[in-house]
Amino acid sequence: MYEKIDSNGFLNSEYCDNVELFLDFAFSKEDVVDTRVNMHGETARDIKCPCYKCQNINYRDRATVQNHLFKYGFMLRYEIWSEHGEKSNHDVGQSSTTMEIDDDDDDDGCKRMVLDNLCSCDYTSSTLEGCVPNPEAKRFYDMLEAADEPLWEGEKATSFSKLQAATSFLTWKSLFNVSIAAYNFNLSMINALLPENNKLPKTFYDTKKSLEPLSLPYERIDVCKNHCMIFYKQDKALTRCKYCKESRYKSVLNKVPNLVMWYMPIGPRLKRLYMSTKTAKDMTWHHDHKTIEGSMAHPSDGMAWKHFDSENPDFAKEIRNVRLGLCTDGFNPNNSHSIPYSLWPVFLTIYNLPPWMSMKDSFVQVSLIIPGGKSPGQNIDVFLRPLIDELKELYGEGIEVYDAYRKENFIMRVILLWTVSDFPAYAMLSGWSTHGRLACPYCMGDTDAFRLHAGGKTSWFDCHRRFLPMSHPFRIDIDGFRRSTSSLVGPPPELTGWEILEQVSNIPVVYEGVTPPKHKDPKFGKTHN
Repeated sequence: MYEKIDSNGFLNSEYCDNVELFLDFAFSKEDVVDTRVNMHGETARDIKCPCYKCQNINYRDRATVQNHLFKYGFMLRYEIWSEHGEKSNHDVGQSSTTMEIDDDDDDDGCKRMVLDNLCSCDYTSSTLEGCVPNPEAKRFYDMLEAADEPLWEGEKATSFSKLQAATSFLTWKSLFNVSIAAYNFNLSMINALLPENNKLPKTFYDTKKSLEPLSLPYERIDVCKNHCMIFYKQDKALTRCKYCKESRYKSVLNKVPNLVMWYMPIGPRLKRLYMSTKTAKDMTWHHDHKTIEGSMAHPSDGMAWKHFDSENPDFAKEIRNVRLGLCTDGFNPNNSHSIPYSLWPVFLTIYNLPPWMSMKDSFVQVSLIIPGGKSPGQNIDVFLRPLIDELKELYGEGIEVYDAYRKENFIMRVILLWTVSDFPAYAMLSGWSTHGRLACPYCMGDTDAFRLHAGGKTSWFDCHRRFLPMSHPFRIDIDGFRRSTSSLVGPPPELTGWEILEQVSNIPVVYEGVTPPKHKDPKFGKTHN
């Protein structure tokens, strides 16, 4: 298996013969072969590629797998072909159960997503052993099954379904930026070539309507133009801001809001991941993968994850509960400095998935789109309120989810473990200003920073010695650091979240459209920024 090159430096003929034997064996096992219909209407059969590059992650056809094995050889420690039909009591090597679509495939990601869900809707009382999908999941599977009808009836009907055709055309429109007029004209020509009673959508509008049951919910929430508040829940009916008294609308007559943000609830999107047999299995990869002592291949191997599990054993007991990370930053969508506009998307990363999937754009959830044209600044928490409310609900009560891989319903809970951002965005998310002498969010008011005599700038030189062990010789070194200065004090105490809240709860909030208080907080610049 691993003697790819002979003594003369050429491809070993015996190795080539064994590759053919491997391919014959793998393609004879129907349970590991993915049969699909490509864009040309032809049936294609793929298996996971076990080469050193693909690592049993990507699905490839026979010719591509053969070329990869000739070029890269087999992945390490794959003596038992567990992903290709050979029986084993344990998994060997890293593998993913999710099909990945590369640029050289004839299929497209949108269609594969729908087909993934279609393959999980073959539920009966015998296969589920009495555990039927919850009503919401059952409606979704029934909708997919109903939409999976042929484009026309008859002996010569294509294997392409109405659902596949609609998703393929919308993907084509998106990838090549096709106008609606061109899209409709193309559909009219194709409809003219098909039998009279075909079910292909006639227009772009009809295509979107046919896929409407697949859509996920979203909310448009009006926002105060000064970022003071959002018109949400109990404030939904207000027409003026509670703080700055600015009107909610540009024109009261037409009720056109000054500012609108978009919120995509995360609960329904996480449910969809468990509705596919493939992604449902990968959602427990953090628990199932093999760990090596002293190495960290996933955040679940780290101390923060393990500490959370030890503090919340009820949450950790259900391995399908979801751990999330939040990331946000502003950017100019116009790609032009002459048009200043700052748009702030808020992304959620699903850390249950294996590393090669959790960072892919198809698995990163966009939960919020904060509108511009200026940065939300310290009032970013105003925009995050719907997300925080939903996260509290998902952590406390949870939601009922159908697991298509294990064929059972369970209560899924969610926790936000980390935020990932640059330092300015960190200041906005945490509420601690990262400017001035008190910029360090760890030291806070107990900082050793000082101002330079000549330039007046803040310097944090020699602030790190306080974190060394008390017996470290650097602590009493008066020549190698600041002149004639030793460091005999310990690091600042680690504060809990409740202690930080107690310190900052009495600090007044200043909104952009509100007149600031005449007198500053006496602790400003001394204990906080």
